[in-house]
Amino acid sequence: MKAIITQLVIQFKSDLRDKGILMVYYLVPMLFYAVMGGIMKTLSMDTGASLTLSITIFTVSMSAYLGMPATLVKAREQGILEAYRAAGIPSWSLPFAVIVISTLHIMIAAVIIMASAPYIFGAVLPKSIAAHLLTVLLTALCSQSLGALTACFVKKQNTMTLAAQCLFLPSIMFSGIMFPAELLPKPMQWIGEVLPATQGARLYGGACLQLLPLAVLAGITVAAFTVSAALFRKISERK
Repeated sequence: MKAIITQLVIQFKSDLRDKGILMVYYLVPMLFYAVMGGIMKTLSMDTGASLTLSITIFTVSMSAYLGMPATLVKAREQGILEAYRAAGIPSWSLPFAVIVISTLHIMIAAVIIMASAPYIFGAVLPKSIAAHLLTVLLTALCSQSLGALTACFVKKQNTMTLAAQCLFLPSIMFSGIMFPAELLPKPMQWIGEVLPATQGARLYGGACLQLLPLAVLAGITVAAFTVSAALFRKISERK
């Protein structure tokens, strides 16, 4: 347990020294929050999700697809897997640490957005702060499970950036957080149905969590994590 905590602390400090990671987790999401929050509030855009949740899901998607997978691919490129294997450290501990710390970054950004939106844009606080944060957490875990799965098939950071865009852009455009999904063509709506961002936007409706989006998020998370764990083990054995 002590070794895992030490690894998490090291991963967190490493992220704080990486300007690219900080840009993905904080700078760009906060700039988007400032710009789009004002636009959505001025135009009174109703996307079906609250302003706070819509902006937070954007942050989740960006971190999970453009930030976390790149860290895993970078670790493979730099030979960290070989170092883990030589030291007898389980291969699963690397993606575990990266995902845990990525989730921590996401939750910090979510709290900043939730706490500041009422003062900056006059947004209403969620009826249940616990349900709102749980929605963010579940959406983050589901999104990162897909991000980790994508990282298993990519060997270079440049390629990972392109692959990540294939998840990130549809999550923003087809999920209904930018504008109502009903305005999209039917094929795009169908694609949006299997995206964590779409289900996350629907999960917290009113004062309670909705069962169907919860089941979809849980199913995607378990399936993607299971497959990615198996693939990552094979990757480690080939090193």
